[in-house]
Amino acid sequence: MGNHSPKGDLSSARKWILPVLFGTAAGLLGTTVILTLFALVLTLQDIPQGAILPLVIVSVGIGTFLGGYLCARIAGKKGLLYGFLTGLLYYLILTGLSLAIMHFSLDASQAMKLGAALIASSFGGIIGVNGKGKRRA
Repeated sequence: MGNHSPKGDLSSARKWILPVLFGTAAGLLGTTVILTLFALVLTLQDIPQGAILPLVIVSVGIGTFLGGYLCARIAGKKGLLYGFLTGLLYYLILTGLSLAIMHFSLDASQAMKLGAALIASSFGGIIGVNGKGKRRA
């Protein structure tokens, strides 16, 4: 049979899920703050329409970097994996919300957002694990 108990499996799942959920929430919050700042700039300045998508992608990148970093700091290991999972969940939530609120098509801009989310969050995860001052449990 083995020594696996349902309680042990739940504890193991929590070790994975909680850091990813926390990192994703932090990433979404960070992106919201950055997009709010960009919206303020857009209201005060005359910014060309073509600059909006790059600003969104930068916001996604910064938010997911923050999320991946915090997730990996909490987990304390496997920064690339934890960061990647954080970016993936972030993107799935954002895409789900976009589908629920408005109709959009999966196009090149969506691929760029996904790429930015996965690359930035994975990089954030690597930095989060390898950064100075290891987190103490």
